[in-house]
Amino acid sequence: MAQKRRFPAGVQDFERIRTEGFVYVDKTGYIYDLANNYGDAIFLSRPRRFGKSLLCSTLKYYFLGRKDLFEGLAMERLETEWTQYPVLHFDMSRCKNDDPTYVEISLSSVLSDFEKEYGVSNKGLSFGGRLEKLIVMAHQRTGQRVVLIFDEYDSPVLNVIDDNEKMDVVRSVFNSFYGPVKSMAEHLRFVFITGVTKFSQMSIFSTINNLTNISMQKRWEALCGITTEELKETFKMDIEVMALENGTNAQEMLQQLRDRYDGYHFGQRMVDVYNPYSIVNAFSASELRDYWFTSGTPAALIKILDMYNFKLSDIENTQLFERSFDQPFDNMESAIPILYQSGYLTIKDYNTEENVYTLGIPNKEVHAGLYSTLMPRYLNKNDIQNNSLILAVKRAMIADDINAALKAVQSYLSALPYDLSNKTERDFETLLRVLFDCIGIETDTEVKSSRGRCDVVIKNRNTIYLLELKISTTATVDEALAQINERDYLISYWNDSRHKVKVGVTVNPDLRTIEQWRVED
Repeated sequence: MAQKRRFPAGVQDFERIRTEGFVYVDKTGYIYDLANNYGDAIFLSRPRRFGKSLLCSTLKYYFLGRKDLFEGLAMERLETEWTQYPVLHFDMSRCKNDDPTYVEISLSSVLSDFEKEYGVSNKGLSFGGRLEKLIVMAHQRTGQRVVLIFDEYDSPVLNVIDDNEKMDVVRSVFNSFYGPVKSMAEHLRFVFITGVTKFSQMSIFSTINNLTNISMQKRWEALCGITTEELKETFKMDIEVMALENGTNAQEMLQQLRDRYDGYHFGQRMVDVYNPYSIVNAFSASELRDYWFTSGTPAALIKILDMYNFKLSDIENTQLFERSFDQPFDNMESAIPILYQSGYLTIKDYNTEENVYTLGIPNKEVHAGLYSTLMPRYLNKNDIQNNSLILAVKRAMIADDINAALKAVQSYLSALPYDLSNKTERDFETLLRVLFDCIGIETDTEVKSSRGRCDVVIKNRNTIYLLELKISTTATVDEALAQINERDYLISYWNDSRHKVKVGVTVNPDLRTIEQWRVED
């Protein structure tokens, strides 16, 4: 068996990756083009843990003239001068805290590191004044214009996004800090800014007139993340090793990686991009797990969904114009833009004639994680009880036993507190979708056909289940089944080789649970 290589799980420093023998996907061709041929001030939005920090680090060492670190990479044949510039690289995630006072202390500390390096006094200066003085002094001391890099510029603001008072204070701090950049053009060689979203009310966007947003430009779709070609080329050996360790072959292993971590698209060309954080962690551990999703903070996601009264029906196959989801956080009227920018949704299709994008969940990792996070909103706050239900339903569906699955749901709902809001057909449709999606079974609600809409369609490995729900006080399970037959909901699935099963279900709004059901094969 081939020896396992070192993967940079959690390592974001380009120098360390190159000097300590970690695997590196060569993005330096993009970086040369970005730094020399595209503009003087660039903004890039990508989800968290998607390679933005490594990109910033690589840019830093390139502008520092560290030719030794680029040996054997595309940059080595592209760059001939290797000019050394002064680089002010700010990792703003260091300033993330719930306490605005601590945010100011952290920002001051970040500035102090550079002030010591260039011998700058900060006495009596604002944050913006300190940055302005640093830029001027660095230019004067070195004779070269300054490179400014702001990584995760929005991290401190996003951290207090659910508290308007704190957010206003933090935003004010950084407005002061970023403010001078506009007037410093004569001292600046290059400005690069990364973040998850764009805050139009932040001075970094309102004052830099020449700032170019490349987040959805075709040219840069693969700037962060790992493309299919890069995965096959750079990780060919590692896919084979992982396949052996997991008792499968390389082709099947590649398919499993694709299903779990691929599916991100950041522009009209629809270049397939894998989540780099999950990929390197999967190879490092030789296990397929939900690395990216579990590394985040689901509580923050829930806060955002609550802020915008998010509906589950908004998640899949939402069709929008670009301006509706690639927009500043300040202008958002729904949770869709932040879900896209944060990586929970991605572009699934682009219609060139209509200039319309279709958004959806990228892959199995995000799908399972997102629905498990949403479960407490529709079921119970008790994780132990929720896990018990999930396990019971999963076992039933592995056995292809819809009766056992619905029995588990019925028993579970009957034991829930009386004050839960589940009482309409739509409530139960949503509940069933969350539950089955959470265990990894593709489930759709309100599925349209030429003659009507089927309430719930569950696509198990060998069987497709079509469920029609009725309120028990107004209809029977026989009437529910009759509707499936009369409106011929099955016709949409005739070309699917899987077995088809119709299920009529009645729900009791007073007891807030499933009352009866009947299966028709």
